Amino acid sequence: MPNTDSRVTIHMAASFDGFIARKDGRVDCLETLDEFAGGNTLDPRFVEAFLKTIDCYVMGSRTYETALSFDAKRLGWAYGDKPTFVLTSRDLPRTRDTVEFLDAV
Repeated sequence: MPNTDSRVTIHMAASFDGFIARKDGRVDCLETLDEFAGGNTLDPRFVEAFLKTIDCYVMGSRTYETALSFDAKRLGWAYGDKPTFVLTSRDLPRTRDTVEFLDAV
């Protein structure tokens, strides 16, 4: 009998052309604060509750490289201790035990 308690929730971003990155490859749109036009902000309790619902992260190699650059800038590692799976066919640095690379070919 199948387990009906399982579910997958996808949280992703894409622009109107279907990509996150700009034409030059930059993803500076990910470098944002939790403050929006008109002074609206995200309630930290909402963000914390949302993050607790995530069991693991799956990302591409460029998103991973961006996350590494944020960490290098002392902005932190956004994925905490959650398992992080990086889809790639390239050799990338593994800076955490929670990161696993999966061949995207």
